[in-house]
Amino acid sequence: MPQSNQKRSMSSQKAYRDWGTFKYWFRGIEKYASWVNHIYLVTDNQIPEWLNIDHKKVTVIDHKDIIAEKYLPTFNSNAIEANIHRIPGLAEHFVIFNDDMYLTNRVLPTDFFDEVGNPKSRTCINPIIPERYGTANFQVNNMEIINEHFTAKQIVKNAKLLSLKQGLKNVIRSVLYCYSKTFIGFWESHMPYAMLKSTYNLLWEKESRVLEITSSNRFRNKTDTNLWLFKYWQLASGKTAINKKNIGLLFTLSNSNEYIWQVLHTGKFKVMCINDGFDISDRTRIMQEFITNMEEEFPLKSNFEI
Repeated sequence: MPQSNQKRSMSSQKAYRDWGTFKYWFRGIEKYASWVNHIYLVTDNQIPEWLNIDHKKVTVIDHKDIIAEKYLPTFNSNAIEANIHRIPGLAEHFVIFNDDMYLTNRVLPTDFFDEVGNPKSRTCINPIIPERYGTANFQVNNMEIINEHFTAKQIVKNAKLLSLKQGLKNVIRSVLYCYSKTFIGFWESHMPYAMLKSTYNLLWEKESRVLEITSSNRFRNKTDTNLWLFKYWQLASGKTAINKKNIGLLFTLSNSNEYIWQVLHTGKFKVMCINDGFDISDRTRIMQEFITNMEEEFPLKSNFEI
């Protein structure tokens, strides 16, 4: 693959490089979500040198603990997330954070689940955007499965996509596409995922062949499904409640500017997904800005650190 294409591929450098900011994720949990019952850190036999592995709320999970040996080693986040439910001791209700999703204001259990335990979400109908190195292939694979099990009419009804609680803009977007013969896709917020372990078990029962293919791909592949499949199933089957508003926003370091850091310090959002980017012109400077602002926001070492 030409160097320029490799830089922007699904398995590009940005999927693996470390910005040295992961400890601020733990500081955010301690500061804004002390109610969290337990943290399972899934890694490939790697433990941050600063992490207090003796903390009663932390368990480090190695890939071999949840993924069949024949599929290891894996560098495929889709394969890892497809097997998350196999974590020993994982509760029925859990929330998946990627390592670039930081808490930046107080969150409550009710930000993720309603009073009867339904995962919360906020979405609308949204066409899948075919970007060459994006997630479109995964989303199409996801929606093929969803459309096989549910009609478009069932999805619109069960996911409550025409409820004004979704927000007027979202409802308008859904109305534009709700009469399609097949369901064309969900809008994705890139926020933490409130999940039910029973959803994972059910999909593995119904679609084991597809999920085994994903698990067998050592790098992200166009044949993969991804984590959103499980979220979409919850929406399509009516197992979700509507979040009154978005709890956060996605930012990318490709177009980093002062606004990102201003928002971080104001606490405007409960969650900020600060995503790496393909094209960062001055990575050293951006990295230093990132660390400086995180240190300013979370200056105190957490109990999760040695």
